[in-house]
Amino acid sequence: MPGPVVLMALGASLVLTVADDLPKFDVAANCKAVAKVPIADAQSPENCIRDEESARATLEGKWQSYPAAARSRCAAETQVGGSPSYVDILTCLQMAQEAGPVGTPLLGKGEGERGAQ
Repeated sequence: MPGPVVLMALGASLVLTVADDLPKFDVAANCKAVAKVPIADAQSPENCIRDEESARATLEGKWQSYPAAARSRCAAETQVGGSPSYVDILTCLQMAQEAGPVGTPLLGKGEGERGAQ
């Protein structure tokens, strides 16, 4: 049985590979599934699809401009525990960008790479 370090390295390489390209989601199926959840302010499937397609178009144009670590983390987070979402990925990346390079793993900077401010 491989050790934990080997498994972590393998898992990290898989996540980084995923972040090279924008993930592909079945937007229509995801929006229909979410619409079935009884929530008071639930969005219609049509509006959900429109929002997801708009976010995907924005991401397609900007995907490579975000740091690889942020792309990887945001793409992985949106697929945990529910329906994956381009809106969620875009929001995650925008928040990472707004936070700026403060030495967080999200932005791919290590502790020793922080700039003096």
